[in-house]
Amino acid sequence: MINVSNDVYTLQRGDALLHVAGVDDIWEEQDRLDLVLERLPAQGAAVLLAHEPDFADESAATGRFDLQLSGHSHGGQVKLPFVGRPILPYLGEKYPVGLYQVGSMLQYTNRGLGGLRLRIRFQCRPEITVLTLHAVA
Repeated sequence: MINVSNDVYTLQRGDALLHVAGVDDIWEEQDRLDLVLERLPAQGAAVLLAHEPDFADESAATGRFDLQLSGHSHGGQVKLPFVGRPILPYLGEKYPVGLYQVGSMLQYTNRGLGGLRLRIRFQCRPEITVLTLHAVA
């Protein structure tokens, strides 16, 4: 198993490089984006795994990541008609579900399979996302 907590793992196919980086828990202040950037090679596409989606503002500001993948918010678990998502967790309020453009970086928040506290979902189906990445020619 590969651990990318505050670290980077590089995949190579031919001349194409894909760097998979991760930051530890942001809520618990265990994230070390500075270490990740220090270890991240200058060339090649970079994907950041960050549990809390609102971290995208900070990661996008570096200009080094092409995509951030997150979870944390469970999509709000409950989506009420005409109201939206009444409760979102800290660091999961700005980018709670789906795909966002944050600067030049894409950020995707997955709804996941589980839930917080009450195991209730309403108009917020569980989700497993499959991404297909293509090298730029």
